[in-house]
Amino acid sequence: MKALVVANRSVTLQNDLPVPTLKSNEVLVKIHYASVNSFDLETIEGKNDMLGKLMGAKKHPVQTGLEFAGVVETDGKRFKKGDRVYGYPHLTKGMKAHQEYLAINEDFLALMPPALGFAESAALPLGALTTLVGLESVGKIGPGAKVLIVGAAGGLGVYAVQIARIFKAEITAVAGPGQEDFLTELGAHRVVNYKEHSLQDLADRYDIILDLTTRVKFGEIKKLLSPKGVFVPANPFNQLSGLLGNAFRKQKTGWLMVDRGDHDQLTRIAQWVDEGKLKPIIDQIYPFAEYAEAFSKVTAPGKRGRMVLQIADEETT
Repeated sequence: MKALVVANRSVTLQNDLPVPTLKSNEVLVKIHYASVNSFDLETIEGKNDMLGKLMGAKKHPVQTGLEFAGVVETDGKRFKKGDRVYGYPHLTKGMKAHQEYLAINEDFLALMPPALGFAESAALPLGALTTLVGLESVGKIGPGAKVLIVGAAGGLGVYAVQIARIFKAEITAVAGPGQEDFLTELGAHRVVNYKEHSLQDLADRYDIILDLTTRVKFGEIKKLLSPKGVFVPANPFNQLSGLLGNAFRKQKTGWLMVDRGDHDQLTRIAQWVDEGKLKPIIDQIYPFAEYAEAFSKVTAPGKRGRMVLQIADEETT
């Protein structure tokens, strides 16, 4: 089968990988579309090797592709052959989704939203699930909460804005130039262009600050937090000093780590899509063979939402 293989700090498309064999509680999924994100780039560059070792992960040749949509090829306990599913494989352990077939734990999957196609569904699970956990479980969001979302137009941010809107929060979105109308349509009440205003220019105080750029430190935004506000960074491993300081202050740094799909939460997200409360955002779709162009676009300024690879042949989708 075709797959992207990571070796020696590079990734190549190969045609001769075997179809995966199944373990207990796994089903085989034929991948139709899979997204590309910044974690994939970091994996190729070797930046996540230490994280994998800490998590006890064994490297698989296919190390990229964290969200996907496809069709179940084998009957399982929860899903049956022919089911259209979307999901998120384990962040550090086992094979990822940039391959034609994926063996995956059924608990990491859910049925696709009926109204969506494969490409749209592949752009949804990781971003929506991560930001839902960040806002609800870590940030304790509720109606009227004041939320600041940094990196609001990216692959996670577009879902953070919509999910914060679902919870009836007051949303300030930080993004690059030309994103105001787009983010306002998604639900932001105020949009800040970081090219014109830094975070230090903001005068409000926020109950939740969700940083999806992984570049903000607690000390930089402490004055922007409400007295019991929570700073939720997308990469908590870069925030160890902030986490250690939690014992000495009411303002907290939250631990956000969503390292696999969650059937119940993905089903909840699919229901929001069906109710018209949440929609996937795709910047561009690329043929599998043009994976290099898709990877390069991930870090380009001005993007909106996800880059998606078409894994399956056109006639099968």
